[in-house]
Amino acid sequence: MQRVLTIVFVGLVVAACGDSTDSTGQAPGGAAGQNSEQVAPESGPLDSSVTAEVDPATTDPGVTSPPVTEPVVTEPPVTEPVATEPVVTEPPVTDPTPVPVATDRVVRFFAGSGSPDFPWTPLGYWDGANWQPAQFFDDGTPTGPDSTITNVAASTLDLPDGPEAVIDGLVLGVEEPYCVGNEVGPLIALPGEVPDTPVSLGYDVVAVTADWPLQPRPVRQAGLQAPVYSEIGGSFLDSEVDTAFNGTVVQAVRVDLDGNDVDEVLVTYERQEAGDFGGAGDFSTVYVRYPSSDGTVVDELLASYVSAEPVDFPTPGRFTIAAVADLNGDGVMEVMLRNQFWESGGMEVFALVDGRLTSVGGGGCGL
Repeated sequence: MQRVLTIVFVGLVVAACGDSTDSTGQAPGGAAGQNSEQVAPESGPLDSSVTAEVDPATTDPGVTSPPVTEPVVTEPPVTEPVATEPVVTEPPVTDPTPVPVATDRVVRFFAGSGSPDFPWTPLGYWDGANWQPAQFFDDGTPTGPDSTITNVAASTLDLPDGPEAVIDGLVLGVEEPYCVGNEVGPLIALPGEVPDTPVSLGYDVVAVTADWPLQPRPVRQAGLQAPVYSEIGGSFLDSEVDTAFNGTVVQAVRVDLDGNDVDEVLVTYERQEAGDFGGAGDFSTVYVRYPSSDGTVVDELLASYVSAEPVDFPTPGRFTIAAVADLNGDGVMEVMLRNQFWESGGMEVFALVDGRLTSVGGGGCGL
């Protein structure tokens, strides 16, 4: 028993000095680089002062290293930017209002009284590009090609329904002489007679070979009592006759001739004191007012007749407005003035040329 304890003690001493080596580089009691293994006795109690040797290669004596904890790095979520295209709001597609273009076909126009028994007078024609005046061959037939438009429409300021009335669905009838020179014109039957008015002079209605609206914009009567109309009418005659400011406005018509949203005004200003016989100081005028969007107005005389002395024929010279209508389909309206002198009468056509009403045709009958 004593022997065993001695061996154990020596083992402890050796363990205490286990990191020393002999001159051969081997640790005492074993191969080089190896710890000596101590075998506990198979039986018998151990001294309480003896502690079993712990292999330092398997246990780190007395040193407790804290666990290495890698910091948790929380990366923010990668969010790809959402590509947002700018919102482009296209304006609504609106078909532009078509600008009327004058027809490239031949258009014939005539003046008449509305009587079913009296042929209509040719006033001229639109040749597809230009206005042409009424002319006749030696046999009395009108010059120029015939119109291929079969529909005929008619208009006058004297219709009972007012200045906007248009009669459609008419046709050209047979041609017959209408004047002393054997000039011929077509018969055109209206559904009713045109009533006589204070300004009716015989040639009261214009008829057109047309398949478009004769009045693309309203034609309206204006107030006859506006003092400015008399003042303007008198100013045109002031240098010719002493009675220039003693006349009466017998017609005033408002109409946007060219579609620029500004109404022109047509005015008939006259003095007819002598009745059927012209008297000194009587006169007849038709003028037009051209307002501008800036508020300025240009007044222009279209027709005028002054009777300076009494005459001995049955009718004085006189002009009045017969009709306003689009004669060639371009959306611009022309103005027709009727005239009467002694034993003659007729109608003259005025078209807008460079913004001003200009005579482009006419016709009638007289001695």
